[in-house]
Amino acid sequence: MDLRQTLTAEFDQRRRRNARYSLRAFARDLGTDHATLSQLLRGRRVLSPRLVRQFGRRLHLSDADIADACEQHHADAILRLARLASFRPNSRWIATRTGLPLDAVNAALARLLHQRQLVMSSADRWTITVISHA
Repeated sequence: MDLRQTLTAEFDQRRRRNARYSLRAFARDLGTDHATLSQLLRGRRVLSPRLVRQFGRRLHLSDADIADACEQHHADAILRLARLASFRPNSRWIATRTGLPLDAVNAALARLLHQRQLVMSSADRWTITVISHA
């Protein structure tokens, strides 16, 4: 689940129902600042798991959808890291760099491998196979 797309779709739907519905009103309804929401919708800011849970509850998303969006956030963080020249293909290193628990890193790696967005060519060589929106 891509929460950014869900937020955009929800905002568009609310604007169709009320042409005067603003980004500030949507931010108020989500319990955040309008500038933060604007940056999130434009992709200039990353959705943190805390914001994913907050917005998910406010939009009445299921617990499964919220968990999926959090897992996607973790996977995106790993993909961003994997693009760096200093990247080291090691779960513990990734956990240290991202601040994620080791179990969350391993779950995100399993997701990326299953979706074939990441390929482990060897123990010391991992390749990103798909350009993501991370």
